[in-house]
Amino acid sequence: MWSPVVPDLSAKAAVAMTLILSLSGVDATVGEKLESVAQAASGVATKAERAVTHGLKVAASGVERGAKAAGGVATRGAQKLGVPGAGASSAKR
Repeated sequence: MWSPVVPDLSAKAAVAMTLILSLSGVDATVGEKLESVAQAASGVATKAERAVTHGLKVAASGVERGAKAAGGVATRGAQKLGVPGAGASSAKR
């Protein structure tokens, strides 16, 4: 004989409550992950900024050293050619 299946409401309520509780935990986990990602991105931006600053300082130092070396080469070349005053140095401090 056929009998209709009557769903147990308390079982559905228990499943719904379990689902709600598990999803609220997911929200907290997602929030924590987003915060962690934001902190990591901030850290990467800080490191990138420091790297660019360091690179600019190194480049400026390289230009300065290159100019100094080129000046020395020009002075030595002028001395070898016998240019008057080529070997004169400025007063040192």
